[in-house]
Amino acid sequence: MRTELKRSENRFSICLAGNPNVGKSTVFNRLTGLRQHTGNWTGKTVEPARGQWKRECATYEVVDLPGVYALSGGTPEERVAVDYLEREAPDCLVVILDATALERTLSLALELRQYHDNLVLCMNLMDEAERLGLRPNCAALAEALHVPVVPTRADQPASVERLRHVVEVACMRRRGDMPGANAPTGAGARDAERQTAEERMLEAAELAGTVCPAQPSPRRNWDRILLGKWTAWPITLFLLFCLFAITIWGANLPSAQLERLFSRLQVWLDVLLSGLSPAFRSLLLDGLYGTTAKVVAVMLPPMAIFFPLFSVLEDLGLLPRLAFLLDRPFAACGSCGRQGLCMCMGCGCNAVGVTGCRIIPDERERLAAILTNALVPCNGRFPTLILLAGVLLERNGQFHPLTAAAVLTGFLVLSAAVTLGSTALLRRTILRGGTGSFILELPPFRRPRLAQLLVRSVLDRTLRVLGRAVTVAAPAGILIWTLAHVRVGSEALLPLLARWLDPAAVLMGLSGVLLLAFLLSFPANELLLPLTVLIGTAGTVITDGGETVATLRALGVGPQMALCAAVFTLFHWPCSTTVLTVWHETRRWKWTLLSVLYPTAVGVLLCMALHLGLQLLG
Repeated sequence: MRTELKRSENRFSICLAGNPNVGKSTVFNRLTGLRQHTGNWTGKTVEPARGQWKRECATYEVVDLPGVYALSGGTPEERVAVDYLEREAPDCLVVILDATALERTLSLALELRQYHDNLVLCMNLMDEAERLGLRPNCAALAEALHVPVVPTRADQPASVERLRHVVEVACMRRRGDMPGANAPTGAGARDAERQTAEERMLEAAELAGTVCPAQPSPRRNWDRILLGKWTAWPITLFLLFCLFAITIWGANLPSAQLERLFSRLQVWLDVLLSGLSPAFRSLLLDGLYGTTAKVVAVMLPPMAIFFPLFSVLEDLGLLPRLAFLLDRPFAACGSCGRQGLCMCMGCGCNAVGVTGCRIIPDERERLAAILTNALVPCNGRFPTLILLAGVLLERNGQFHPLTAAAVLTGFLVLSAAVTLGSTALLRRTILRGGTGSFILELPPFRRPRLAQLLVRSVLDRTLRVLGRAVTVAAPAGILIWTLAHVRVGSEALLPLLARWLDPAAVLMGLSGVLLLAFLLSFPANELLLPLTVLIGTAGTVITDGGETVATLRALGVGPQMALCAAVFTLFHWPCSTTVLTVWHETRRWKWTLLSVLYPTAVGVLLCMALHLGLQLLG
């Protein structure tokens, strides 16, 4: 029977702790109703997340600490966890255990009981344990440690409701709202004798063997293939190739249809706004609406396909294995596989990748990862690269998706190679110093939760990125239209600026129009090709439903220029959001400026060398 809470002003604090990749963020989301992003890879959460739930007349505030393996304080996550536990006094500490890896996760629980005397253990991932033939005995563990143990599983939301009730009871006992309030539920207390790490590991192994005798064996057969010496990289490249091929093949028709739809809608809007002055109507239609429509038509279809597929790889647990593969090459360059994780994050968003660099404890390694993260193409650059691959490969108005996918895979390999080379250069020059250690847990392969994956991909990624691009595209369209209609003498300012940039652009194999579009797309990389079309057409939009690839061809963007533009898309200054993030992470203007200048210098030099080589080859 549920106990009545006595005071309407009751507020209880709960802290969630656990190893990385034990489903802690999922439990946090279920408890609080928030939508913190969850991922099947280590190092995602680097600072506490906060939420709450309310029950009757009480409020339960929850803090989700970063995932840690121990409390030694050697990494930023461990320092955050230790500082919080020593500074705050939560009413209840909930430790999330992995039912498929009980021995490892119990070691942290035994250490945490030395910091807090009111523990609740959450035996998470019970559904995965059952699929592996495991039956952890939660009652036996609760009896051995004298703490409540609640089993939870992803396919049973009611199990999290049981956890919520047990936590509420533990909080009330500690406050004295229930009988037995002076008897803490935790087995340890802060004046208790501290165990050594070896003692904790031995106790954890003994407990795990008693509670769950048949411990799971890793799925070595799959990992032997995915991480094998001769098979790892071919399989990785093949998966990337399939990802791009499906995206290109699936996005072609919807992009063309959206362009035609927006063109017809523009004609209808032109009639609807016929009462306005011609100049103002042109500003609204050709400037604001035209730019926004072009951004949506170019970006929406590939993102709607790419993000769900990328999330599938993430949920399966393939991204941590990619970081594992990258550990050796990054170590040879003076870094470690943690930078590989940050590089994977940068493929979604460079600003997120820069923030994720907090998981790197060594300051010089962290700075090297921050300064090179923009060398990885973010999601805003993928639609541009896809369309440039189309220009590069188009023959008689057609290009094969498989060939374009192979080119895109090559671009990504080039990006990784330049990132490694740049890391080595920085670590041997301005960021010299020793290298730190790196521990990476390879999570079990998990069945993707398709419904959650689709919602997360659409809401948290596709629509969020598209909304950001549209927010920037609208004022950018107005600016482009204004530059196209403001005249200096007898010539409009827009083509004048493009022609002024021509000499520098030609040296890089570009045109003044393209280089101006690169400069004006600083707020968001997604704007590059729509701005190129608008600048090339003097601030107007194509109203005959023509595809973007054909329009770029008509503006003089041939295969050689498309190749140079693709290289400069890979390697140029980061977007404004990423630059601001670098400043927040480093608090030094010199590193912020270097994060802009370094990738730009790399792009300029590579484009010049590529253009010269193409000229020599005829």
